[in-house]
Amino acid sequence: MSLIEYLEHGDWRGALRRSFEGALHLLQTDRFGRCSSAVDDVKSWLAIGGVSRVKLQLDRQMEYRDLEESHQEEIRDFLGQLVQGNQRPLLQLMANGIIPWNQADFLATCSISESEFDAMLEQIASGANPFETWMLENGYSQEVIDKIYEIIDSWLVKNGLSRTVRSTDPNLN
Repeated sequence: MSLIEYLEHGDWRGALRRSFEGALHLLQTDRFGRCSSAVDDVKSWLAIGGVSRVKLQLDRQMEYRDLEESHQEEIRDFLGQLVQGNQRPLLQLMANGIIPWNQADFLATCSISESEFDAMLEQIASGANPFETWMLENGYSQEVIDKIYEIIDSWLVKNGLSRTVRSTDPNLN
């Protein structure tokens, strides 16, 4: 069955969790491995357009299947929880280019508003490092921060912008 069929009945949260986390696992280990059609739905949506694509496709299918608005909101909220609970694999897949990077997905995954991000970019342009400070204050490990820097660096290079690469060697100035 496709994912939307599982979301209409019974243990839809378990089905969404299994499909989302199963898709992440396959994207990390065996992108073209065999899986259920529900996992394949999420896997293909993530690979094509990231979390935004998952949200778009779910919204389209929920509307088409005429799910009650309250149920649609529950599904959207639970998907948001899954995104937050799987930050590390999502960021790693973005850093590896398996899930396409876009600002909306990055901000949603990191729980940062666009205005906060824009303010951080302005401070970065003036030589400050507010993003890392914010991340540390909010409990992110240095390893996760380094992965986020990889994503940002990759995006900047891809878009023809430059960024001074931050050395992780403590012996360098």
